Amino acid sequence: MQFGDPAREGEVQGRAAVGHLLILGHPAPGSFNHAVAARYAEVCRSNYQTVEIRDLYAMRFDPLLKDIERPQRRPGVSSPDVRHEIGLIEQSAVITFVYPLWFGTPPAIIKGYIDRVFGAAFLLSDLKGERRRGSFAGKPLCLFTSSASTGPWLDEQGIMTSLQQSFGHYLASVFDFSNTHYLHAASVVDDMGAALAEQHLFDVGEKARLICAEAAAAWHHAEI
Repeated sequence: MQFGDPAREGEVQGRAAVGHLLILGHPAPGSFNHAVAARYAEVCRSNYQTVEIRDLYAMRFDPLLKDIERPQRRPGVSSPDVRHEIGLIEQSAVITFVYPLWFGTPPAIIKGYIDRVFGAAFLLSDLKGERRRGSFAGKPLCLFTSSASTGPWLDEQGIMTSLQQSFGHYLASVFDFSNTHYLHAASVVDDMGAALAEQHLFDVGEKARLICAEAAAAWHHAEI
C-alpha cells in the first residue's frame, strides 16, 4: 500500500503562533510513516500552526556521532548539520518524532539524531544541576510509532512500556520537556486494508488536534 508524501513545511496564511518540528525516520517515501507525517502536518496547518518536516533518510542525515562532537571533549565541536538542527529546535514549540519499530526499537537513524543533536551540549553533570536544559525546556515531546506486530503481542513482550520509558519519560526528564504524547499504530503491513489504515490516520489526526490545542494554549498563556 502506497501513501502520499508529506510536504516539506507548513504553509499557512499570516504568522503562525506555534511551530512544530517533525523528525521522520523511514526510508520509503510512500510509507505509512510518511502518511502519518502528512496527516499530522495537515492538522497543524488547519490550526494555523506551521510544520518543518525533517525526513532524515531523504536528507541523508549522518547518524554517526563523531568523537570531536562529544560534549565531554573540551571544547566539543558541533558539525554544521547539527547546528542547523539545533536552530530548528530552538525555533519550534513542539518536537515530534515519527518512526517505525524495527526489532522492538527505533531505527538507528532516529537514535543517531538523538545522539548527535539532542546530546550536542549535554553533559552528565547536567543531571545533577537545577538548570533547565536549553532548547527543549518546557516543550512537549510527541512520539508517533508503528509496527507490523499486533498491540497485544507488543504488550506481552513489554516493548511499548520499555519504549515509553526510554524514548519518552527518560528523554522528557533528561532534556526537560514539559510532557509527552504517544500514539502507536499496530498491524501496519504492506497489505494492510484501507479501513485499518484510515482508522490509524484518523487517530493520528485526533492526537495531532490535541497536541495543537495544548500548544496553542501554552503559547497564549506565555503571551499574557
